Amino acid sequence: MKNQSDCLPRSISSLFDPKRLGRSTLLLILVIHTLFLSGCARFKEWRYLPATKAEERSIHVVSHGWHTGLVLSRQDMLIYFDFLDGYLRESPYYEFGWGEEDFYQAKTNTVKQALKALFWKNKTVMHVVAIPATPERHFNRNDVIELKVSKTGLEYLKRELRASFKFDENSRPYPLGKGLYGESKFFKAEGYYLFTNTCNRWTAIMLQKAGVPMDTLFTVRARGVISQAEEAKQRYFCCVGQIQTN
Repeated sequence: MKNQSDCLPRSISSLFDPKRLGRSTLLLILVIHTLFLSGCARFKEWRYLPATKAEERSIHVVSHGWHTGLVLSRQDMLIYFDFLDGYLRESPYYEFGWGEEDFYQAKTNTVKQALKALFWKNKTVMHVVAIPATPERHFNRNDVIELKVSKTGLEYLKRELRASFKFDENSRPYPLGKGLYGESKFFKAEGYYLFTNTCNRWTAIMLQKAGVPMDTLFTVRARGVISQAEEAKQRYFCCVGQIQTN
């Protein structure tokens, strides 16, 4: 029977030769290796799977090239986001995005803004868009992934999404300027922006809160969000293939 280390390239397996490593160093490597593997396994597992089809809810992930957003239906938003009615017209869907305060709101972006957004801890904003049609139809030139989540997962997502907005002592948001496209609006947000804490990591965190298996540590690019969402969608249908239909 082959030893697992025999499957490694010789140059790599030799690095882990106990004869070349002290006991403490080897133990540290094994601990880190175990934690890494357990972390990967966690990211690949769905949470809060629905018991029946009736408990399924839909959310959408949208890619805008460098940035990603989340779309929820008005019906699923309920009282968590009723404050939006004072700023945007009633629509069947709403898109939510999070990003760096200056870069996200700028009409045109500069290298200076990009460097500031990436290498300084910056204030953030929420971007909300009222969508008059289904996400697939409205964003027909973008990558749009529909994900099914449970009622429980959606509840956790909505709580975390609302917590991304900054509110005053009377639970009122801080409205800013007009949004980037369509009927949209910027609001002050919680959290800071940095190259290790980007808009796409925010999207990954929101999805993970809903139970979607996402890597929230190393996801920084929009493509990373979309590829993980696509894989999660495939795994979901494998996981729930046996759930009841009523």
